[in-house]
Amino acid sequence: MPARRYSALLLSLALCCTTATALAQTEWVPELAPSESDVRGRSEAIVILLPADLDPGVYERLAVELDDLDLTAFVSAEAGRLTLVPPEALTTGSHSLRLIERGDDGSILERGAWILDLRQSDLVRDLSLRADLAGEVNGRVADGGITTPSQHITGESGGNVEAAAGDEPWRLSAQGNYLYNSQLELGLDQRNLDIGEYRIDGDFESESFFAGLTLGDHDAGIENLIMSSFYRRGVSLRAGTTDDRLSVTGFVQRTESLVGTRHVVGISHDEDRIAGAAVSVRPIEALQNNILLTGSFYAGEGSDGGFGIGTDEIINEGRGWSLAADTLWFDEALRLRGEYAQSEFDFDGKDEGFDAETASAYAVLASLEPLRGATLDGNTFTWTVGVQREQVDTFFQSLANPTLQPDRETTSVFTDFFWDEFAAQLRVDHRLSNVDDLGFLPTDRNIDVYFNGTYTPFVEPLEDGSLPWYGQPFFGLSAGLYEIDRIARSDDFPDDDADNTTRSLTLSTGASYERWSWNLSHSIYSFEDHVDISSDTLNNSTGLSAYILVDDWLTLSPSVQWDNFEDLDLGDDNQTLNLGLGADITVIPETLSATLYYALNHGMGDGDAPDTSSLNGELVWTLQPPEANKLGVALALSGFIQETNDDFSNSEADLQYQAFTTLRLSLPVVY
Repeated sequence: MPARRYSALLLSLALCCTTATALAQTEWVPELAPSESDVRGRSEAIVILLPADLDPGVYERLAVELDDLDLTAFVSAEAGRLTLVPPEALTTGSHSLRLIERGDDGSILERGAWILDLRQSDLVRDLSLRADLAGEVNGRVADGGITTPSQHITGESGGNVEAAAGDEPWRLSAQGNYLYNSQLELGLDQRNLDIGEYRIDGDFESESFFAGLTLGDHDAGIENLIMSSFYRRGVSLRAGTTDDRLSVTGFVQRTESLVGTRHVVGISHDEDRIAGAAVSVRPIEALQNNILLTGSFYAGEGSDGGFGIGTDEIINEGRGWSLAADTLWFDEALRLRGEYAQSEFDFDGKDEGFDAETASAYAVLASLEPLRGATLDGNTFTWTVGVQREQVDTFFQSLANPTLQPDRETTSVFTDFFWDEFAAQLRVDHRLSNVDDLGFLPTDRNIDVYFNGTYTPFVEPLEDGSLPWYGQPFFGLSAGLYEIDRIARSDDFPDDDADNTTRSLTLSTGASYERWSWNLSHSIYSFEDHVDISSDTLNNSTGLSAYILVDDWLTLSPSVQWDNFEDLDLGDDNQTLNLGLGADITVIPETLSATLYYALNHGMGDGDAPDTSSLNGELVWTLQPPEANKLGVALALSGFIQETNDDFSNSEADLQYQAFTTLRLSLPVVY
């Protein structure tokens, strides 16, 4: 074979081998090493296996991302493997892991992608614990002019605790708080240490249904005429289908609010307990997102705050039921809702005097978003108009809705508008009392008008990044009109009359800048009695406040308020001037800081109320800042001094002061 042909053959073989090697280098595939145990732990190192013959130069171009965060700095490289040790324990659940290779031309090639499922154990996937614990010991080192000073040494502590555990179909959670005070009279329920409120939840969900239980202080989530915002201690159960076609809630709760552990579950007393249930159904499958029907009832005993003969508290017996239909139409632009409810309530106490009163109530609502999904100047806005009518009989009462105002027939119209820079709400209510037309009750007509609007225009920064001289402004306006007119007097008190008007108007404006902000407001309140039972009054109030970041170590918060109260019938004129100045001072960053606040209240005019001036201050030395699972320690010196000068009763100033030293401990717990 000629030498020239032999050289060409060797060159061809060399090119083929180089091409094959380069191809192998570009087509390599990494693998995720299996976990060291059956369950991948939160702090376990993550190992990615690489081909053993991979060019070492490729390692420098590799990067590891976890949940779209580049954690290459925490990766160690060895021959054939990359080991990622996360900087902190990962949360349980699913995490995304990627291995990418960066090309010399800036391109990115994804070499591998995996989903990591982190679990606490075989039985529990998620387990977490969080707590914010804080306490302090106070020592009173000086005092004067205090009639009943606190003990010389006092201690107090408080905190919140949350814990949760769960897996795919189930979840358990618990939360609560506690309070400790060394002074028994200031403790919860006359105890030095006790819990405040607590709540325990358990939930289970499958592909077709769900179920849950709640124990402790909670709202069962039922909103209607017989039960609304009923946050009490007790037990509630819930169940239903996951497609939301059917849901059932049952509850047993105490009728009075509780704190502490004297009644842990809260439902042990028959005379302070109600029980009931609510069933919600979407009857038509094709319209299951449009029509919701709900029926609910309750029965039980409790007190409405009244007292019988002597000082014995009246125990009322009550029950009620409600039927409601809530519908949405035209892509949820139109809402129509109607409800009818009936109650039975024994006002003078169970098994006492008169029989229980039966009464009814109804409510209808129609609201419309006529331009749903429309945009204005490129931003979506929401405009709602609606009408509402409620009629609640004179003797309608519910233990599960104690704040519902009975004896009213109310018709309301309203409109709400929300846009990027502007928001406004307008509501007009017309209300009549004495729904049952009883002769021993008067009939009043109330007209309430309320408006609130805010405007915050967007200001483009200047070329240097600063704001114009007027900063980022905002404007606000709220106004109200409340009229009461007695259109029929009672038979028992034919001379009693009522006819008055209350008006209010508040204007506010302000602006924020890079290092300071200001706020100015003026309010006018007037009361006019057209039958001269009460004095006509006029009150003007003007306030100006600011927040000023003078330097990194000093922040000032000055404020001034001027009030002028006039009794137009008596001719009295009273003025009050309130001045305030707060200062936050950083002496040593993250170590030594101080706060000061001075306030002056100066009364003038016909009333000439006592003048008071006070100074509060605190100096805090942080020995150890609190960190996760690490105790924070700080020492503080605090105190106040107040001077009261009453020219009428005492020509000499009344001086009060106290000073304390404090040891503060705080511990945030995270697991």
